[in-house]
Amino acid sequence: MRRAPTTPRAVPAALVLIALALAACSGGDDGAAPPGARNPATGPPIVVGLINQEDAPVGSFPEVRRSAEAAARYVNEELGGVDGRPLQLEACTTRGTPESSQACANQLAGKQPVAVLGGIDLGAAASLPVLQRAGIPYLGGSPTLAEELNSPASYMLAGGTVADLLGQADYALNTLKAKRVAAVYVDLPGLLTTVVQASDVVLRAKGATSVKTVAEKADAADFTTALTSANNSNPDVIFVVFPAQSCARIMQARQALAIKAKMFYPGACAAQSVVDAAGSGADGAFFGSGYLPFGDPSPDVAAWRDRAKGTSVLSQAGFSVVMNLYQLLGEADEVTPAALTDRLKSTKGHANFMGHDYTCDRKQLPLLSSVCNPFVRILQYRDGRFDDVVGQWVSGADLIKL
Repeated sequence: MRRAPTTPRAVPAALVLIALALAACSGGDDGAAPPGARNPATGPPIVVGLINQEDAPVGSFPEVRRSAEAAARYVNEELGGVDGRPLQLEACTTRGTPESSQACANQLAGKQPVAVLGGIDLGAAASLPVLQRAGIPYLGGSPTLAEELNSPASYMLAGGTVADLLGQADYALNTLKAKRVAAVYVDLPGLLTTVVQASDVVLRAKGATSVKTVAEKADAADFTTALTSANNSNPDVIFVVFPAQSCARIMQARQALAIKAKMFYPGACAAQSVVDAAGSGADGAFFGSGYLPFGDPSPDVAAWRDRAKGTSVLSQAGFSVVMNLYQLLGEADEVTPAALTDRLKSTKGHANFMGHDYTCDRKQLPLLSSVCNPFVRILQYRDGRFDDVVGQWVSGADLIKL
C-alpha cells in the first residue's frame, strides 16, 4: 500500500515512559515530492467530508479548509492518490451554531464519505451523534470541544487546546517553577470550561500556591478588565484559552497593562497574522503546538510550507489530517468507514504527519478517550520568529490523573 511521506523522529526515553511505552517513530520516510511533480490519480474518487467553521461571529477559520484542500491536491496530483484513487474533499462550513453543524453532518453523511474531517467547529456536539449513528469516523487535529475529546466516533490525532494547556502547565510548573498561576478563558459553553475550572485542583496538587481563573466573552469590547483581574493575584504565569481572533487583542491589552507574568496561548493563536496584529504585545508569548515548528527542516514541514503556504498551527492541522488519512487509507484492508475505523483502533506509535506519533487505543489521555496523541511543542515568539524552547515533545497527560 502507498504510504505518505513522514519525518524521522527520535523520542527521548523520558517521554516514552510518560506515554506508557508509546513506541518511537514508525513508518518509512519516502521524502516529499518537489512541488508540481506530476503523478495524478485517475481512479474512482474517495469521498471525504470536512466540517469547518467560517464567517461566524464567534470565530472564522478558513485556513483549516484551505490547507486541507492543498493537501488533497498534493495527494491527487503528486502522490498518485490512494492506490490510484483521488480524494474528493467535500467541505461544509458552519456558523458556530448547533443547527448549522448538525445540518453539515447530515449533508455529508448523505454523500457516503469514508470519513469526515473536523476543523474548528464550535457546534460539533450536534454533528458528532449524526456521524456516530452513520458509522462514519471523525478525524481531527485541532479539537476544542469536550464532545470531540470523548465521542466514540472521534479520533483526534493531535490533542488541540486541551493538550496545549496540559503541556504548557507541565512546562510552567516543572521548568519555570511557577507557583502562582492565573487563567483567562473564553466564556462559551462546552469550550473546555470544565477543564479550565478543574485546573485549580490539578495545579494545586502539583505545588501551585495560588490559582485564579477569570472568564470573559470572546467578543468583549476589550480584555483589560479580565487581564487586570487575573494579574491582581500577582501570577508567575497567565494561561489564555481563547480562539485566535481574540489573541491579538489580549496581547495588546497585556502590553498596555505592562503585565510581567509569562503569557501562554493555545496553538490556534500561533499564527503570523496574530503576532503581526499584536505588534510588540506578542513579544515573549508562549504557545503550545501539536505540530513541528514552522521552520523545522523535516520533509513533512517542507511539504506543508511549499504547498499550503501556511503560517499558522491551524493551517498545519488542516494539512496534517488529510495526509494522515491518506496514509491510513493506504494501510486499511479496504476503503470503507468500517475498515478505516478498524485501522485507527489498531494504531500503536503510528507516524503522524508533522506531529508526534499517535496511538488510538482510547487510553492516551485519561478521561479524554478520543485523544490519540497528547504531545505538544512549546514555542515562544521572540525576535520575529517562533522558537522551539524545549526542542522535544512535551506531554502533560499525567497532570489529568490528578
